[in-house]
Amino acid sequence: MKLLIIFILSTLYLNANLTHGTNTVHDSKNKLRWQDTKDNVYLRLSHEDAIKYCEDLALAGVNDWYLPSRDEYKTIIDKTRKDENQINKIFKFNLPDHYWVGETTWRSFGKYAYYVFFTSGNIYYENKTYKKFVRCVR
Repeated sequence: MKLLIIFILSTLYLNANLTHGTNTVHDSKNKLRWQDTKDNVYLRLSHEDAIKYCEDLALAGVNDWYLPSRDEYKTIIDKTRKDENQINKIFKFNLPDHYWVGETTWRSFGKYAYYVFFTSGNIYYENKTYKKFVRCVR
């Protein structure tokens, strides 16, 4: 019974109610707004530069953007898709590639950070100096 309750709650959390706006996707269920611009498919940055990019982003009249957490990314992963891109189809600007996550990992003295790989929808980690795509959230 406990496992069933956890499954139902995680399903409710992960099934976002997404709508597209101008350069953003709004998730009313999880109270998030996602960046959806050409930068999401053209801009590759180190982890440190990705954090700064989101902190400096002024989009849709707001400037409190940040690099998403692993749990936040899970709300837009769609593993029911039959193609190679596991991000929700509402996003116009997306690639089946690596996107930085805001969290780092303790491995090798914090030199690694997490990223989501949208080809599989899974989360991995890699050296923070590598360049990956960026998608900000608020």
